[in-house]
Amino acid sequence: MALHTVTATAPSAWASYLINGDSSGIDADDISAADSFADWLGARPCDCEDAGFLRYHSAAQFMPLGADCQLYTALVAR
Repeated sequence: MALHTVTATAPSAWASYLINGDSSGIDADDISAADSFADWLGARPCDCEDAGFLRYHSAAQFMPLGADCQLYTALVAR
């Protein structure tokens, strides 16, 4: 089983929750959207870096508004 990196952009507000499991800064709708994004990505992200404000980001199907975003990286087993 090999690990592959997968990257995608999503709102920065989700970073603490996605990387550290800390949901204290977001509401239930954001938690649901972030969980859906992680499922779509194939794994929980393990790293992120600033991507700036993006009108169109990878998580648009879960949160359709433009946002300050991060480029999230996840390790996926294939």
